Amino acid sequence: MLPTFRKAVEVTLSNWPALQFAVQERAGGAESGAIAEWMVGVTEQYFYDNEDLEAEEVGDYLATIMDQELNTMVEDESDEQIGRCLCDYYRLCVAGRDAQVLEELAKIPTGPKVPCRVQDLTEEGEEQSDSQPPQLVERLGDLQLAEAPPTAAPAPRTAEQLREEAEGWTMVQNRRPK
Repeated sequence: MLPTFRKAVEVTLSNWPALQFAVQERAGGAESGAIAEWMVGVTEQYFYDNEDLEAEEVGDYLATIMDQELNTMVEDESDEQIGRCLCDYYRLCVAGRDAQVLEELAKIPTGPKVPCRVQDLTEEGEEQSDSQPPQLVERLGDLQLAEAPPTAAPAPRTAEQLREEAEGWTMVQNRRPK
């Protein structure tokens, strides 16, 4: 076990907006916070159990947990970005460069977490969002998180959207056009 890597997983996941949102909205029920804490341990163990992990593999693993445990589908590619950070931290810890990892972790702001926004897709596929916080940029290792500028208020929900919400799914989608 690598104590510095565990701290890196803990800090990285606690600053992941998609996970913060799922916990804040209790997407996994009353145990959402406990699920987020559990994710730290299982993510750390995933690295110990698998050799030469790639960011995509870690991202897929995290996205699967978000989907199955927190009823949240991550579609903004942040899962892969988090995977990339964790892979980098793991490689540094294995190489005995704990001081460098701790230095990087110290650069991550503490205090209020990154504001999240919910996006809905209208039937035509146009993105609509709730009111937005001011522009915000935060550095998490190599991960750059930025909020998009405010957009118009969301359109009324369709019957299909209401049905999806009743089924308990939360969609986290990319806020930037590709």
